[in-house]
Amino acid sequence: MLSAARDEFHRRLVHLSPASLSAPTPCPDWTARDLVNHVVAGDRMTALLLDGGTGAEAVAAMGTDWLGDDPLAAFTAAGEALDQAITIPGALDRVVPHPVGAVPGKQALEFRVAEHLVHAWDLARALDVDDKLDPALVERTWAAMRDLAPVIGTLGIFGAGPSGALTEDSPLQDRLLDLSGRRP
Repeated sequence: MLSAARDEFHRRLVHLSPASLSAPTPCPDWTARDLVNHVVAGDRMTALLLDGGTGAEAVAAMGTDWLGDDPLAAFTAAGEALDQAITIPGALDRVVPHPVGAVPGKQALEFRVAEHLVHAWDLARALDVDDKLDPALVERTWAAMRDLAPVIGTLGIFGAGPSGALTEDSPLQDRLLDLSGRRP
């Protein structure tokens, strides 16, 4: 799932240009550059945690500007670092000091899947490109996240949480985005 979600983000990232770095996103107060750096920083942070990093190091990673002059290269390098960390024996079973609290490495990785997917939509909106997400990935991410509906707005990583305005008949992509604080 991580690879598919990363591909969704990458599909939009290739449209980022120096002129569009300052484009506003659906995330309050974030430009396209801020958004891409957040995704890259999240991959770097998770790789660090899976490799035994501390909570302080995780917070520092999230506050670092990773993009430099080449956001696409920074995204690719962060993904490679995360892929390498996943292969560390026991990394996914280890409890890591994630900013939301102590979680198993596997759950920290699941956070990355949701982040890549939801932020792919955010970036698509900022860049005015196709915002239709892979339906199978939306369905799997929805299944992993829907039980968080009562508390998701309090986690600090997925926006304000669901609006309560959508029904079970609403498109699943819209429900997933709404769950993560977006109002499609």
